[in-house]
Amino acid sequence: MATITRSSIRRRRRSRYNVLPGWITRKRAVVSVIVMFSLLLVAGGVYGVRLSLALAKTFHTNPISAAIGALQGGGGSAIDRERQHYQRINIVLYGYGGDQHSGAFLTDSIMVISIMPMAGHPPQIAEISLPRDWFVTIPLRNGKSTAQRINFAYAAGMLGEGPQPASAVDAGAAVADPLIAHLLGIGINYFVGVDFNAFKQAVDAVGGINIDVPAGFTDYQYPAGECALGNCGYETVRFKAGLQHMNGATALIYARSRHGNNGQGSDFARSRRQQQIIVALKAQIESVGGFGKLPDVINALGNNVLTDLTIGDAESLYGLVNGVNPATVEHISIDDTNFLYDCGYPTHCGSYYLYANDQSFQSLTHFVQNIFPAPAALAEGAPVTFVNASGRNNNATTRWASLMKMAGFSTTAGGKAPTQTVTQVIDNSGGKDAAAAEWLATFFGVSVTTEPAPTAALTTPPATPARAAPGGVSVILGSAEEQAFLGDPGFGH
Repeated sequence: MATITRSSIRRRRRSRYNVLPGWITRKRAVVSVIVMFSLLLVAGGVYGVRLSLALAKTFHTNPISAAIGALQGGGGSAIDRERQHYQRINIVLYGYGGDQHSGAFLTDSIMVISIMPMAGHPPQIAEISLPRDWFVTIPLRNGKSTAQRINFAYAAGMLGEGPQPASAVDAGAAVADPLIAHLLGIGINYFVGVDFNAFKQAVDAVGGINIDVPAGFTDYQYPAGECALGNCGYETVRFKAGLQHMNGATALIYARSRHGNNGQGSDFARSRRQQQIIVALKAQIESVGGFGKLPDVINALGNNVLTDLTIGDAESLYGLVNGVNPATVEHISIDDTNFLYDCGYPTHCGSYYLYANDQSFQSLTHFVQNIFPAPAALAEGAPVTFVNASGRNNNATTRWASLMKMAGFSTTAGGKAPTQTVTQVIDNSGGKDAAAAEWLATFFGVSVTTEPAPTAALTTPPATPARAAPGGVSVILGSAEEQAFLGDPGFGH
């Protein structure tokens, strides 16, 4: 159970806390939470006037259309057509505090769920998290723009500063969707906007959820309230390891905490906790008696959800992702360990901001556009070692080992090698890991080298990892790759 201790410490907020809840559906009912991060959609059936009314409120339609849409099972929907043509589907999820918070529509949680339908295989799914503190240029209406944190984009639309939306439901997405599409280099097909009241109420509607906390942690910097309302203090929250029952308020704290110790202070750990809660909510709905609570769950979402998905779209999502092993879902965090860097707050800047290393965003878009490795490349389980031959004293090996691990490879950050311009991908496996080597070579724009480089060319001391590790695949990162990653040959900070 969480323990909360109030502290009088005052602070200048680095980041607001929030969580992006989603929905879970039961087949032919499309009810509840569209999966905050893993799109764990569940099957079920439409029943009763009460459920039809709840669906109508959530999907912004009338009860008759809601019932018909659910009974049709998603056939003929836009997502069904995209699935049949094996088109990549990108759904962006926006989480915000809602009317009870200052900055009601500042999207402190932004997640792109990307789904790639596959012929003869379950679809590949990636969850791409974007930090709220990324400082970007946000296009507004009439050719105007504003330089702000990315979390303001959705709010700008809701405040009427963006282009004319198709409807009031689409106002925030009319600004935020094109911006995210530009930054990531992928089209945004659909959006879901949710405030965290829906999350708390959905958990409480099913009587709470059971969470097996894998690692206990303490967060001494959890916000006690809103600075705009005069409460800028911290609370200390603690979670013990082990199985425990959480109500909506406790589950929200568990999901929102971002400064926990014991390895729980990263955005990646936060994302995994949020997914864990969605899985638990799904299990609770599927439990004996849970199905009868579905109207309450949907009603909890109804006034707190904005989306351009139809009931048929949500049904099609169920059919697409049903049976996907959650362990295969990629969890991608765009942050200051890879494509972004922090401004050096408070020494070098007055507020905490993140900026892109490559202001053209080409390195980021290349990664996101190629986020799904060929299944054959992953199936080999090839060990991939990254070696820094860029001539720079930076985190290139750790960065690429982490990025490719998130993409599904088994990776290791190696050491340094003498500077070379061109990146090499070396297959040391005698052909056993040829598919992995070929995919990585294509990603880095080179050809596969099948002969390991002489060990005499290695940097000293002897403890430095080898250029070409025995077996598996080695990626020797050249200076050209690092220059492209940074967006400028002379870039540095």
